[in-house]
Amino acid sequence: MNRDSVLVIGASGLVGQCLMRTLERQPKTLIGTYANHPRDRLRSLDMTSAAEVRDCVTELRPSIIYLAAALTHVDYCEEHPEEATRRNVDGPRYVAQEAARQRAKLVFYSTEYVFDGKNGPYDEEAKTAPLNVYGRTKLEAEQAIGDICRDYLIVRTTVVYGWEPESTNFAMQIYQRIKAGAEITVPDDQIGNPTLAEYLAETTVSLIDRGLAGVLNVVGKDLIPRSDFARALVRLYGGDVRQVIPVSTASLKQKAARPLQGGLRTEKLEKLLGVQALSLEESLQKLKHQLDNA
Repeated sequence: MNRDSVLVIGASGLVGQCLMRTLERQPKTLIGTYANHPRDRLRSLDMTSAAEVRDCVTELRPSIIYLAAALTHVDYCEEHPEEATRRNVDGPRYVAQEAARQRAKLVFYSTEYVFDGKNGPYDEEAKTAPLNVYGRTKLEAEQAIGDICRDYLIVRTTVVYGWEPESTNFAMQIYQRIKAGAEITVPDDQIGNPTLAEYLAETTVSLIDRGLAGVLNVVGKDLIPRSDFARALVRLYGGDVRQVIPVSTASLKQKAARPLQGGLRTEKLEKLLGVQALSLEESLQKLKHQLDNA
């Protein structure tokens, strides 16, 4: 395998699939992996096995590794902290060690949940203070990568959505509720930036093509309550916005605490790329195109 190869770990997930489609346009050898959801042309990789990670990276010798795999179910992480640590900290650490050994650039996807949501939106230099196990594990992974790797890009993002029927992302949850004619209970006090997965993948690749490194926020431009995002999706799907029932986060009694006044700032990203972050209106137009062509 030549050093023009690119490895996407977690290529069966929403962001991973978008990365694969984006990277297929480039003249490089592209390899993707899955853990629990087999797909054609992807190879199996248990990221929590140091030996498997070493064998995979040693064999492929990629010049760039995109690490899109993670345990993202926030309440599950809260109830299973040891598993969350294995998948969200140990796995990325093993990948970072092999990336450093092969002198490959590592791209890692992190989250606004590294912040406490008291003073958002946050820029890249803001002080981290995660409220829950998921946020703590992602921050620990960031720190491990920073300590181990010579060349890395940590991409912080939030409220990632896209058209993928097998996914449980927010847009698909809303679609299924609309299809069932059911009420949609959504918090009106969680503020964030809805981020189209396709935009996240394409922007990440653009940043890598420019040789950028460090920590960068890649999110949609608009900062809105989750309930407003739900209404926008309902309108897109042709449903009745009265199905959306706004409630407080506290009333949901979720296992893990959520950052409320969250979101991420995009000024640094916009300065580096010379363009505005993608607006919610533009993102929803792209989602509608995906839906119409599904």
